[in-house]
Amino acid sequence: MGDDQKQSFCYSYFNHISRRYDYFRQIIVKNFKIWYLVNMNYLEIAQNTAKQQPLLPPHETPGQTWKTRLTFIWALVLWQASSALPAITMNRQGHFELWKIGLFLLLFAACVWLSYIWALRYHLIPKINWRYFQLGKIAVGFGLMFVSALISGMIMNLTGTNGTENQDIINSIGKVLPPLVFVIMTTSAGFFEELIFRVGPFELLFNKWPKLAAIFAWALFTAAHGPTDFASFMTYGLMSLVLTGLYAKYRNFYLNMSVHFLWNALGMIGFFLLK
Repeated sequence: MGDDQKQSFCYSYFNHISRRYDYFRQIIVKNFKIWYLVNMNYLEIAQNTAKQQPLLPPHETPGQTWKTRLTFIWALVLWQASSALPAITMNRQGHFELWKIGLFLLLFAACVWLSYIWALRYHLIPKINWRYFQLGKIAVGFGLMFVSALISGMIMNLTGTNGTENQDIINSIGKVLPPLVFVIMTTSAGFFEELIFRVGPFELLFNKWPKLAAIFAWALFTAAHGPTDFASFMTYGLMSLVLTGLYAKYRNFYLNMSVHFLWNALGMIGFFLLK
């Protein structure tokens, strides 16, 4: 091969390499532009979606004073009233009067509505919106409740305990109440107890002291369920730990309410299956 041929070959080879380089460079640039546009569009959509998402209530609710904190008594009154209302329909012979059930439903709905209005009035919770019911977080919360129940069950087996006194009382009440009333009374704990034991301490009573709010919320829920021995203390203590931790992390009343409601609904299914 002569010098001219070598030069011609080298020129053709480098020209070919250059064209291949330009080709791949164009592909890379084109794909980068597509990637950039897609991601920018996604980012824009995500930002717009985030703007549309309702904000959770702030960790430090503004404007709370000792006078507004005293309104917590009103919430306690409504909670206790709602707990006492099922007695209207109670009948040990199983003969339930329709008008008494209707009266219960009316008064119970009033307690729920007044409690909700109270929480909104003092900016303790946001208005209800489907975006607050986040299925993934609800599933995680429910799973943690299930794990706490497994641990409690093992403790009961080790200590030779069969259930808790609080649950025995609930089961006894269930036998003398109309099924509808019993279901409403039990599952509604997800609403009232989360307002009293989580929202109250975190957003009203100790809104400036989140650690104190967490301790108080955990202790109040545990004590309110009347543990009588180590096993029952651990049962309600672990439940309180899960629900209090969930609220401390997300500050989402509707999330806590959903987890609590589903857990009690599971208990209701067990009650009627074993009845």
